Amino acid sequence: MYRLFELLISILIVLVLFVVVGLFLPSDRVFQHTVETNYPVRMAYDLMNGFRRFPEWYPLRAHDPDVQFSVAGPERGEGAKLYYTSLREEIGSGSFEIVHSVDNELIEYAIESPAMGVNKRAVVEFEPKGKTVQITWTYTVDYGWDLLGRYAGLYVNRTVGDDVKAALGNVVALLATMPRFDYSNIEVAREEIAPQHILFASRKAKRNITAVEDAMVKAIAELRGALKANRLEEAGPVRLITTNFGGEFYEFDVAIPFKEPANATFIDPAEEAARRAAEHAEAVARAEAAGEPAPQPPAEPEPTALPLLAGLKLPQGIQQGVSYGGKVLTTHYEGHPAALPLLRDQLRAYAATHGYEVQDRAFEEYLTDIESTSAEEAKFKVYWPIR
Repeated sequence: MYRLFELLISILIVLVLFVVVGLFLPSDRVFQHTVETNYPVRMAYDLMNGFRRFPEWYPLRAHDPDVQFSVAGPERGEGAKLYYTSLREEIGSGSFEIVHSVDNELIEYAIESPAMGVNKRAVVEFEPKGKTVQITWTYTVDYGWDLLGRYAGLYVNRTVGDDVKAALGNVVALLATMPRFDYSNIEVAREEIAPQHILFASRKAKRNITAVEDAMVKAIAELRGALKANRLEEAGPVRLITTNFGGEFYEFDVAIPFKEPANATFIDPAEEAARRAAEHAEAVARAEAAGEPAPQPPAEPEPTALPLLAGLKLPQGIQQGVSYGGKVLTTHYEGHPAALPLLRDQLRAYAATHGYEVQDRAFEEYLTDIESTSAEEAKFKVYWPIR
């Protein structure tokens, strides 16, 4: 009986010590971590001001590869919200919501998680430092009179702190995979465009403005001649479609959209395939007769969003096709066309930070006539297709 009494006294003393110590522990905790990146502040801010790429930089998947994400509210900025759910008890379910956002300066997340504490907040601040940008993440949590929570706060540097360090490290690493171009000086829009019938000519020129413009002028004249000969009406500005922006040469297509004629007839895909097969068979027969290697069969044409017109008589070097239709990022530009490669790269950088995947080929519409407008007064609309 005496030993039992001693045991109860010991337990009581431990409980009293637990309460007394807990009362003197802080009722809130703050953890802060800072990293630096040499990428523009615009890119760092945009990457974290939405949740499209959040699963790539916040380390929830490092704890559970099967964690599930969903989003609600606006895509970016205040009100954007991400939910996560994991079957692992230590991760559970929770959310991140952007509750405050100051352009290029600050993002504040409200966090819900199974971890102890309430009013969990993460404030991310962006501060340019010469050629680098300092990103500081400050995490705060309140425990109030929850004594167990106050004790849990003793380890916040290792629990939440490790995730914060990993998150900021991942942000810097993810930025390093992106094209580094500051796009803060352009306005970018996301649009959806319809496919169009086009005539186009493929060209290759030295990588200088004079050579490219000379090639374009000749191609435009040939395209308009083919449109006129086939009684086709232009349906939009001239397009420059980049194929390969190489070191010495620039490869591109010049295209002009045209309206579908009222009495149009269309090429039957089966008949076109048969025609191409017959042409290949004739070429093989000629090669065998001449003792030459047989030519490779022609590549299967890509399916088009619109049927190709039948009966067009096109000169050598002019082809008909169908332009891209779908989602695009766009920007407008007025000035010398030498800046167009930079604008394409800026759109690529914007796509990367906003979680869009570029596809197909970038292109520009010439909104002014290439021959009658001085280079400095030229106007363009720049497009880059995205998934």
